[in-house]
Amino acid sequence: MTGVAWRPGDNPLYHLPILSGVAATVPSMSTPEPRPFQRLDGRLAGKPLDERVLTEQISGTLEQELRRWLASVLGLGGDLASNLAMALDVQTADDSDFTGILAYDTPTTELYVVVDGALQLRHVPRGVTSIDASELAELGRMLHYGRSIYRVNDDGDGLVYRVDPTAEQAFQDTATAAEQTTAALLRAAWQHAYKPDPDATTAYREAVRAVEQLACPLVLPNSPKPTLGTVIAHLRDAEHKWETVLVGKDGDPGGPQPVRELMERLWNGQVSRHGGSKQSRDQDQAEAEAAVHAAVLLVQWLSTGVLRKADA
Repeated sequence: MTGVAWRPGDNPLYHLPILSGVAATVPSMSTPEPRPFQRLDGRLAGKPLDERVLTEQISGTLEQELRRWLASVLGLGGDLASNLAMALDVQTADDSDFTGILAYDTPTTELYVVVDGALQLRHVPRGVTSIDASELAELGRMLHYGRSIYRVNDDGDGLVYRVDPTAEQAFQDTATAAEQTTAALLRAAWQHAYKPDPDATTAYREAVRAVEQLACPLVLPNSPKPTLGTVIAHLRDAEHKWETVLVGKDGDPGGPQPVRELMERLWNGQVSRHGGSKQSRDQDQAEAEAAVHAAVLLVQWLSTGVLRKADA
């Protein structure tokens, strides 16, 4: 029987069998437009995307990986396991295996507490590093692909929220209340910004489109081809025709400057919009996340009448 060899280290979903005497070839395929991940059955059934890209729930796979990681780093020797057991006041027998108890007996709901504690104590005693850079990177990968709401902080000594819960709730509330097309664009922007394999350029583009969906018909209802850029120009040139509910120093409604300036930052920051110039490039992740949160605020403002005609 002809033998089949598999390339080690590849994702099994992309393995190609290499048959004896037969050259394996990869079919030429065009790269489709990135889209948020969705299960096959849900996609075929036409179910809406779950915009909650990040979750506090620990999946079975992530739990398994986190326990394996804890067993590895706590079992390297030294006092990390015993220090952590004392810090968390873990009740054990005199001859207990601290590593095994912390890694495998910890309730699932407390796993993040133990992981965070291990990170906090990684430099105790001073000058000794119990968890090295590669192990931090491995943990970061698990949290990222496990869609965890947490990430390892920049100093590697604790977990922090990837997105502030208040900010995520603002997104949820805004998307739920927004007009259907605007909501879909805003959800797509959020998905592309925070999914395990983020697409910063697409996230930024969809954030701009979400704002345009509301701003263009509101500010330039008769324009045949309005853009956020032309909306900004109009709010600058016809400033006296617009106001916001944010009052000025005299107590009267203020001008449109706060809305226009945030729109302008969002629009000018989209350096990926056109090619050919020295400034053209893909957006980076920080820009995409900032753009998405700016879009959430602008969509909320535009949906609730914060910007209005001055004679309204």
